[in-house]
Amino acid sequence: MINEKTLSLDRLRKKNIFYIDDDSKNRMIVKMIVELYGAKFAFDQWGMTEVMLQRLEIFRPHLILLDLMLPLNVSGYDVFRSIRQSPALKSVPIVIVSASDPTAEIQRARAIGVSGYISKPIDFDRFPHYLRAAIDGEAVWAAE
Repeated sequence: MINEKTLSLDRLRKKNIFYIDDDSKNRMIVKMIVELYGAKFAFDQWGMTEVMLQRLEIFRPHLILLDLMLPLNVSGYDVFRSIRQSPALKSVPIVIVSASDPTAEIQRARAIGVSGYISKPIDFDRFPHYLRAAIDGEAVWAAE
C-alpha cells in the first residue's frame, strides 16, 4: 500500500542531484539516501570552477547540494556564485548542506539567493522530504 509520504518522495525518482562536498563520508550518506529514492547522484569534491561547471552542465541536475567548507580555501559561496554565472544552471535550486553555524549562515545564504540550508548531521527521515521540496521550488531552511 502506498501512503501519502511515499507518493511525495516518489517525486525524487529519476531526478538528478549533484552534491559538492570534499568529505567522502558525507557524500556516501547523501548518495545512499538519494539513490534509495530512485534519484541519480553525482558529486564534485573540490568545487573547482571550470571542471565542476562542465560536469554540472553535462549531468543536468534538478538540484545542487553544496557544502560551505571546501578544500583549497574555496568557499561554498564562491562556488554558488560561479554556478549562477552559467546560463544552463541559473535556475537550478541550490541548497547548502553544512555543519557551519546556521544562525549566521542562513541569513547570509538568503541574502545571496540560495534556495535553502540543511544542517549537518543530516536527519535521515527528513532529508529526502527537504530534497523533494527544493526540487519542487520550495525554500528549505532546516537548522535543526
